[in-house]
Amino acid sequence: MRFLINEIIKLYKWRYFPFVVFTLGMLLFHSTIKLGWGDDHEYLMVLNKSNLNVMPFIIHRYFNWSSRVIIEPFLIKLVHFQWLWRILDTAVMVIMSVSISKLIPSSDIRRSNWIIAGIIFIYPISHMSTAGWIATTMNYSWPLAFGLFSMIPIKKILFDEKIKSFEYIFYITALLFALNQEQMCAIVLSVYLVFTIYLIIKKRPNLFMFVQSILGIASIIFILTCPGNYVRKISEVKRWFPEYPNMSLLRKIEMGYSSSLFQFIINPNIIFTLFSGLLLICMIITNKKGLYKVMAAVPFATSIIFGYLGGLLVEVLPIVDFVKNSMTEFGTGIEIFSVTSWLPDVIITFSLVSVLFSLYVIFENKKYSMLSIFIVLLGFGSRIIMAFSPTIWASSLRTFIFMYFAFIICSVILFQVILDSKLKKYIMLSTSVIGFFAGLEYLKLFA
Repeated sequence: MRFLINEIIKLYKWRYFPFVVFTLGMLLFHSTIKLGWGDDHEYLMVLNKSNLNVMPFIIHRYFNWSSRVIIEPFLIKLVHFQWLWRILDTAVMVIMSVSISKLIPSSDIRRSNWIIAGIIFIYPISHMSTAGWIATTMNYSWPLAFGLFSMIPIKKILFDEKIKSFEYIFYITALLFALNQEQMCAIVLSVYLVFTIYLIIKKRPNLFMFVQSILGIASIIFILTCPGNYVRKISEVKRWFPEYPNMSLLRKIEMGYSSSLFQFIINPNIIFTLFSGLLLICMIITNKKGLYKVMAAVPFATSIIFGYLGGLLVEVLPIVDFVKNSMTEFGTGIEIFSVTSWLPDVIITFSLVSVLFSLYVIFENKKYSMLSIFIVLLGFGSRIIMAFSPTIWASSLRTFIFMYFAFIICSVILFQVILDSKLKKYIMLSTSVIGFFAGLEYLKLFA
């Protein structure tokens, strides 16, 4: 009995125990999900049609619809084994969490892991149901998880940590899966290219980094030259966005720019509010100049005023109503000769600049400043490139996942500043607050 109690105590004190709790929570959630609808149903029919096995279907898709020739074979098979998806998708979420933990250095790994688990619970996972749970997760959250996992060797190489021979197989396999999704391909390629070049500049070139970069370049070429992607674009224009071909390049970029920031800054968004709140706290506890604190307060104040108090302030402050309703299917509807129409873009741009400026100022070690800024811009860029797709609106909220996790990862990095400060004793309170909001998020799904 004493042995059992000691083992339970050891488990509780284990630095990865937060992910044990996270796994149990995810298993519980996945056991309640209703499957078999949306694109899941369409993929379910593939193997039910006469003499149509997976490969002919994938070849047909390559020439007529999609370059996701690695993801879709697994998807077609897995829709027939829903119980297996429930287990594997839970495992993927755990891989995502552990990967973030492995990527971010911490002076208190266990507490940092509680933060990671809690914030990921807050992520609005219902976004991963927009096209059917299995199809959406395997095309978005799975590439994200494997993409993060494939970046772990970058950190190991930078910190001169040993990489075992068999690990390379897992890293390359994960990379290939992640690269088969367009947004994640752009992210992973950017990360590997930047750090490969960095190591070359530091006269520490690494063959594995070079190989991963080449795989990324090959994947982006494969995606851009896939005939199915072109055919699909024509079809999607007719179905979802007939006016798309007539839009100028500048109009499309503004549409991607404004729609991306609106989701986080103007609309109620608990992840961004948490991130911007941490940004302000970190600026305060690092004793920066008063003006810097004001700058750090801008994103947080904007998210509160427009996101959470917007409904109450629309009659008192007409500008709030104007900004909140300025988004159209073409972006914020900017008119060149109308100063007022530029206002929404000015507000979100000022908030973005404040975020980037604050991230640069907060960290004494400017490597962390540049890394945090790089992460935010990668997430932001992954959503802006949706402006070059006529499904920017039809794809709904699932395309925001990479931007969401950019803010999640930066939130975890900001928590390290708090962990190293005199406010460390308030961390458990912060964790409890995160847990509370995470619980509310999942209660919505169970309701």
